[in-house]
Amino acid sequence: MNLKLEKFFRNLTKILLFTNIFFLQSYLIRFKIFSYSTNLQEILIALTGVSFFIKSIFSKPFFQKIKNFYKHKVITVFVLLTAISILTVDPINSLDFFRNLKFFVFAIAFVYLFLETFKTREEKISAIRIGGFGAIFFGIFSVIYNLSGYNIAHDLRLLGPLDAAVYLAYYMTPFFIFFVLQFTQNINKKVNFISAILLLILILATRSAGSILGSFLVIAIYTLKNTNIKILSLKATKVIFTIIGISIFVGVFYTKILPSFQTNYSSLNEREEIWKTSLYLATQPANLLFGLGVGQFQEYYLQNSDKVLGHKPLDYYVLQPHNIFFLFLFQYGVLGLLFIAICIYRAFKKTSLSENSTDKNQALIFTFILLYFFIHGMIDTPFYKNDMLILFILFMELGLEKQKD
Repeated sequence: MNLKLEKFFRNLTKILLFTNIFFLQSYLIRFKIFSYSTNLQEILIALTGVSFFIKSIFSKPFFQKIKNFYKHKVITVFVLLTAISILTVDPINSLDFFRNLKFFVFAIAFVYLFLETFKTREEKISAIRIGGFGAIFFGIFSVIYNLSGYNIAHDLRLLGPLDAAVYLAYYMTPFFIFFVLQFTQNINKKVNFISAILLLILILATRSAGSILGSFLVIAIYTLKNTNIKILSLKATKVIFTIIGISIFVGVFYTKILPSFQTNYSSLNEREEIWKTSLYLATQPANLLFGLGVGQFQEYYLQNSDKVLGHKPLDYYVLQPHNIFFLFLFQYGVLGLLFIAICIYRAFKKTSLSENSTDKNQALIFTFILLYFFIHGMIDTPFYKNDMLILFILFMELGLEKQKD
């Protein structure tokens, strides 16, 4: 009887996790339970947690599962950094603090459940593939939603690709890279090729230079490290890749860099203001040591940008500092800055030293995807949101873990 119950809840946990990652954008469906404001994503994660807990009762001792929490190093460090921040920094905006803390709790819960449920590389890859299908589904849905005349949904996520570049592109690009690298490993699996093409079209529609350039650089690094893969060693592939690369760099120059010289209202001009204000905040001794606190950057930017810039900024309400080093410094202080620097170093070391072997690089696909977060993170960092925090922490764990299979 116990074995049947354990099997039932083990399968239920997997089904709920698959549902969670496919409908990662379900946080947009919001409602209240009595006076508590929640969303469908939180409900799904909570149900997954309950199922996992019951399954654990009928299998290994539950306390062994709690002990397993500490073997996931990225999760452990994130929890410790957050705890230190809570104890050392008083938030100046309590609403932003509790909102970001809630994002964090559910993201950590989801990643832990994912890692403890999907043990083998094959299971993890299957789950990420389902997440990719979910990204395609949501991307197409957002286009239809936008073209139908609707253009508002909480954080503007459903504006559609043409109007929600950062959010949609950041969500879809990791899966685009995943399908591309999977296709190079096995060109007979046409579903990977079709999925990559669909995501590429949606990403191009966002016109997100960071996503387009970031994904190209990651795939280029992967290509250079895998000359033994037949499709990557073809002369035609190299020519096409070179043409695409030149086109991307020319496009970025004309759409992002050149407008910053011709006008005073481009995305690069806005980033210049954000980085200038961020540098001022970072040079304050207390901020350098302990950071600004969990989810507090927007409030500090609102209060200091006028003084730092000497004029009104292009945008007062800036959620994040658009640079991964500033982000972790402000979120967690000097310890956070050290943490992300080590993670970036380890990711680049793993990919640069990887053997020229199909099997080895199959295991490192997650690390190459993590590189995308770090590369795009130099100019944009919407990590601390419901869905993106889940993906960010998940790919950090998957990309930096020791390969066992």
